[in-house]
Amino acid sequence: MYQTAKITFISSLVLIFIFSAGTFAQQAIPHRPYIDSEFWRIVNAPNLDSLNGENPQKQHVIDHGFVKDDQNTWHLWACMRGTKLGRLFYGWKGNSLSGPTLEPAGIVARAASAWGEQVEPQEKIQAPYFLKEDGMYYCFYNSNGIRVMTSENGADYKRAKIKNNSNLLYEQGGRDVMVMVEDDTYYAYSTVSTVAKDGWLRGFIIVRTSDDLVNWSDYTIVSEGGRAGNGAVSAESPFVQKYKGYYYLFRSSSSTGTCFVYRSTNPYNFGVNNDDKLIAELPVWAPEVIFENNQWYISDIADFQGIKLARLNWMEDL
Repeated sequence: MYQTAKITFISSLVLIFIFSAGTFAQQAIPHRPYIDSEFWRIVNAPNLDSLNGENPQKQHVIDHGFVKDDQNTWHLWACMRGTKLGRLFYGWKGNSLSGPTLEPAGIVARAASAWGEQVEPQEKIQAPYFLKEDGMYYCFYNSNGIRVMTSENGADYKRAKIKNNSNLLYEQGGRDVMVMVEDDTYYAYSTVSTVAKDGWLRGFIIVRTSDDLVNWSDYTIVSEGGRAGNGAVSAESPFVQKYKGYYYLFRSSSSTGTCFVYRSTNPYNFGVNNDDKLIAELPVWAPEVIFENNQWYISDIADFQGIKLARLNWMEDL
């Protein structure tokens, strides 16, 4: 009886191992992303009337974020630079990403001195990124540090008092933050640009982690150098997407207007000063990757006069 039970137990372990290994193998399939359609313009640069900058050619639509609220309405916020005030968030909304152009919703946020955000010498609030987690909506951004707004419905956002009566998550985070959640851990990826004493410019992407949005780890450099370059604008607008067991980093270069895509099994390492994990180069700038109704999309700030979308697809890379 004991021997039979022991054999049954061992057999069960073997089956569990085989099933687990098979599940992992099925999930961990390397892919390459590719653009699978023509681009269409989903929003145009708005007229800010009295807040327009002096030079219309330098008033740009840049880093942006998409979110669908609890009424199934899509919201798109983008950073506008070169305005009379400096940088602010402008919004659009609509019912579909594949249909007509989203409708303007006006200025949705400006830097607030009461929260310690940058308002001098000009206002600066940048790179909104949306995340829905456990029924709460978050909008992460940078302005004198990495900050967050929250919403219960996905449409109306306000600054959240995360710690010390402030919405500041941490100061040393650079810009262009995006946040991925996995196993109850927040991974905050962002761009850092530095200038050495000899004038040498350096740009790289870091990650910090937290399990409560209050306490954050020290930073780890996850991507720098290689074919994408080493300058201050060579590692911008990071976007990390997990797909079929791998992590994909979309890293933009303002020097070339190209997005470099890296694939890794480790969310802390996409290649530092090497291209071992580089798998694709896409003709887009500061993209967001969106999954909606079984369809992947990728955005592009294109000519800085609006935002375009195209369908994205994945091919096996065996």
